[in-house]
Amino acid sequence: MTYESRLMAGILLIVLPTVMIGGVSILSLLIGDPTYKENPLRQDLWRAGHAHAGVWLILALVAIALRGRGQPLQ
Repeated sequence: MTYESRLMAGILLIVLPTVMIGGVSILSLLIGDPTYKENPLRQDLWRAGHAHAGVWLILALVAIALRGRGQPLQ
């Protein structure tokens, strides 16, 4: 694995827990505050934002791992 790949993987591994903590904090708002759920825009943004961020981060880590093994990405 190149230095750039390891650097990017390290950055992504630092960012991943922040996305997870953000998701958990917003989930606690959804559970604890009944008025938070009444706004449909908040619900949609929460679902779309954290789900997509987590998926993209995991996908990037997998791509870096595969690229580091010398397997071409297709």
